[in-house]
Amino acid sequence: MPSSPTPQPQIRLARRADLPAIVDLFNATIPGRTATAQLEPFTVEERVPWFEASTPHERPLWVAEDPAGEVVAWVGLSDFYIRAAYKPTAQVSIYLRDDQRGAGLGGRLLDHVIAEAPKAGVHALIGLVFAHNAPSLRLFESRGFERWGHMPRVANMDGVWRDLVHVGRHVS
Repeated sequence: MPSSPTPQPQIRLARRADLPAIVDLFNATIPGRTATAQLEPFTVEERVPWFEASTPHERPLWVAEDPAGEVVAWVGLSDFYIRAAYKPTAQVSIYLRDDQRGAGLGGRLLDHVIAEAPKAGVHALIGLVFAHNAPSLRLFESRGFERWGHMPRVANMDGVWRDLVHVGRHVS
């Protein structure tokens, strides 16, 4: 008898009660030095202003919740640059729990962002990815993002200089 497929995490808008899980997912990536230039963990309190700036109608933040109700990933849009003319361009950030990587959830989250971004007035999505983070670069490229820029040796991670790749795509 064939086994039934494992239910996929559901994507929904983030709620304030999700913030501790969102912070935990982000902080878990810091030691690997591949997903963020943040060198020290954030506290939940430090991220409250960021969370409150993530408005559903302009800069949404979504979580992926497993069938048990646990947040296993998040993806969100933030301002790319503060000047008014850049408002239609948003930076996309995506963070998955270790056991969710390589299982297709990252692609589902990016597909969701690509479909929903125009509803938030977003014309172009930008991702900032370290050049040594090959899995993330492959993920973005698999969803039609192109390399729009390369900034050599701009981040010092524990004495190691890292390059930053700008990936982007238009969504409307």
